[in-house]
Amino acid sequence: MGTFGEYIKSAFASIRNNKGRSFLTMLGIIIGISAVLTVLIIGDGMKATVNSEMDSIGATTISVSLDNTKTDKCFTKAQLDSIASSISDIYGISPSIDDFGTVDGKKQNYDVSITGGSEAAENSASIKMVHGRFYTKSDVDDEKKVIVVSQTMAKEVFGYEEAVGRTLELTVFDQTQEFTILGVREDTTIDKAYASFGEDAILTAEMPYTTLAVSFGHDMDNTITSFTIYLDSDNKNKVLSQTRSVVENVMGLRGENAVKISSGAGFDQTTESIMTIITTVVALIAAISLLVGGIGVMNIMTVSVTERTREIGIRKSLGARTSSILTQFLAEASILTFTGGIIGIILGLTLSFIICKVIDFAFIVNPMLVAGVVFISTAIGLFFGIYPAKRAANLDPIEALRTE
Repeated sequence: MGTFGEYIKSAFASIRNNKGRSFLTMLGIIIGISAVLTVLIIGDGMKATVNSEMDSIGATTISVSLDNTKTDKCFTKAQLDSIASSISDIYGISPSIDDFGTVDGKKQNYDVSITGGSEAAENSASIKMVHGRFYTKSDVDDEKKVIVVSQTMAKEVFGYEEAVGRTLELTVFDQTQEFTILGVREDTTIDKAYASFGEDAILTAEMPYTTLAVSFGHDMDNTITSFTIYLDSDNKNKVLSQTRSVVENVMGLRGENAVKISSGAGFDQTTESIMTIITTVVALIAAISLLVGGIGVMNIMTVSVTERTREIGIRKSLGARTSSILTQFLAEASILTFTGGIIGIILGLTLSFIICKVIDFAFIVNPMLVAGVVFISTAIGLFFGIYPAKRAANLDPIEALRTE
């Protein structure tokens, strides 16, 4: 044989002369490449979409609590205010006092889960106002008897959602108090789940923690042992670095290791790690089809060598070198898998685009990923083409010429 270009030309000629067999050889590669690429692109889109949703929440949180095995202290309102004013770049802090009571609805008497917090709790991802407003710092400081209810609670108690300005009576431990509805917030998944209990349905509401404490007899100076800091995710590391020092100084706990701090800093990484693992596992499963495709290349090329034994014998008897025969068959295998890879990439990009649009995931294509897929498809051709190519190159010309 002549130059490398002639090898390629000869390989193309062989492929054209056996179109059906060549297509079947490429089919496994096409399916494998498109499957792997589709899974990886959808996986990247899923991660980007989840991260975007988490960023859209706005505020992130840091939880601070006192270790009751090392201190019997609790946070007072004055201390909470001091801590909030001493930590920079935060939206605010909110302690949490929970209570359980009852309320009369239009159809029945309902159990109510009541959460007391500060005005900073409005930054929580679960608080999305649909009517009225959330309580303010003034409402908290003045212990105003105001309340924010869920859409479900408004409907069950009053029969309609727009209940701002209405009053309702809550009973907790035989104490009944009247509160004015400041706002109605959007139902959360938990609200909907609780409401589905039928006669045992539980309604949910929020009010200033000071109001909850005063209204139902909680001792604020001996009740609160934890609070949540609301902040922008960009300031998380900065806030974390100063929180422990501030809390220990305000509470007089320096050196006692009694302040526990946890943040969602690891949550983002954990979520992404889980999604990466899922994507990788599914991609590896899809990659099995690539292995099957490679074996298909080897099988078809082996059949091709058998069919062309006499042709190979003639060429070797005319002076074709072993390396020339080897190169031609490797070129043929590489062309088949490279072409199959390109078709697979086009199919994979098309499928992933359609799927991402249907399920509303971000469509993100990493050029390095595409280049890697092209490389892998060609490498598969070379790897699985070695055996049949070597078999062809090592044929004895005399024995080959005897083959009918």
